[in-house]
Amino acid sequence: MTPSPSPQTRSFALRSKRRLIAATVLLQAVVIGLGCLATIHMARNGLTQRVHEQVREEAARRAMEFSALLGREVDGPVRPDTPAWERAQQLLATSQPPGGTLLLLDPYGALLCHPALEANPGLRRVNYAEQRVHLLPGNAHMELGQLRPLTPLVGEGDFLGGSAVLGLVYNPDTQTKVMVLHPDTGLAAEARRMGNALLLWMALGGAGILVMTILGSALLVRRYDSILIRANQKLEEELQRRVKRSLAIRNGLIFGLAKLADYRDTDTGKHLERICKYSEMLADALRGEFSEITRGWIELLKLAASMHDIGKVGIADAILLKPGAFTPEERRLMELHPLIGADTLVQIRQRVGDDDLLNMGIQITLSHHERWDGKGYPYGLSTEQIPLAARIVALADMYDALTSKRVYKAAMTHEQAREIILKNRGTHFDARIVDAFERIRADFDRERAAMAPRDGEDERPALVTAVEMAEAAKGRKAA
Repeated sequence: MTPSPSPQTRSFALRSKRRLIAATVLLQAVVIGLGCLATIHMARNGLTQRVHEQVREEAARRAMEFSALLGREVDGPVRPDTPAWERAQQLLATSQPPGGTLLLLDPYGALLCHPALEANPGLRRVNYAEQRVHLLPGNAHMELGQLRPLTPLVGEGDFLGGSAVLGLVYNPDTQTKVMVLHPDTGLAAEARRMGNALLLWMALGGAGILVMTILGSALLVRRYDSILIRANQKLEEELQRRVKRSLAIRNGLIFGLAKLADYRDTDTGKHLERICKYSEMLADALRGEFSEITRGWIELLKLAASMHDIGKVGIADAILLKPGAFTPEERRLMELHPLIGADTLVQIRQRVGDDDLLNMGIQITLSHHERWDGKGYPYGLSTEQIPLAARIVALADMYDALTSKRVYKAAMTHEQAREIILKNRGTHFDARIVDAFERIRADFDRERAAMAPRDGEDERPALVTAVEMAEAAKGRKAA
């Protein structure tokens, strides 16, 4: 029985005109490329041989020309540290061939002059007397110290810089050997350059064929492309709509969860809105001071801040709604709400997967009661151990608590709350966040006034109000 094609095999099927044309162009490109490579391989061998011949001829010519110049400009034998040597070194430094090195040796092969001698005096100790040279043409091998040719000869040898082509001639008047070295690496580079030039022309020809193929094929797929583009646009729009809808549902559920906790605890409706707004204002004022604060990060913070007290749903009403001071045991139980809230969000994250908003919400819920000096709860974190989002929400929450009216306390003025926050700079709060608050204190005051409850309205737990209304209704029914 013939096996069915695997998914991987089916994925390469030519199911569209575009794929068929692409395959045709690719096949042409492969054929042209292989032809170019084969031609270049054969051509480079000839080019490399020709380049070596030219370089050997050039090395011999350069050696002979410098020997003649040396005979005209230098009187007598060249010996180290003599006027004749200084003049020879000067001439050699200004007569270097392109891509090679011109140097002078004494009759026995020791180095006399080198273009880098001034920068590297250690070159004076170099001696090529025993350096073996392969003379060309032919296969003769001789030591450089034995050679004193009156007419230029050429050869190859392994010198300090590696394998090189050399031209050598002996000048009896100055008793020096003029040697020109051309490293094989430079020759290979020149051969590659010439080969690349040939390859370029062949590539241009091949590219012309491919361009003609592509242009002709484009007429066949234009209509297909336009249909595909429109379909993709519709799919993308639908995907964006669904993602936006999913995010709106998620954000609404999260804010509703926060509202549920707020219903048992604080106000008539704007406590969470104020916390979110204050946190956004602080984060915006801190942009540039913290690299993680971006526009997207601030948008996450605006919603995540609303979750700071969701753990209070797990605190007993007798403690949560108590108007007076807590006993030590009651305070210990109350201080469990960050752990309850964080655990709630962790459980959600385990079911829905990793999510930036949930991650930030966990940080805020768990750490917004920590203090910069390490005296907060639940873990006594300090300084940078406290996540930045939690440090921002901590100040926003404190400001709102101070400036909000409760059944058991009057609301402080903006200036009174400001003084308390400034006194806690560097102890309860991160000094940088307090400084940001101070820069925008007028904006805080304006937002506080805009979202404050109506005159005479207590910010009391909605649960208390609901219970009182139920009791009143029960009383009226009994009467």
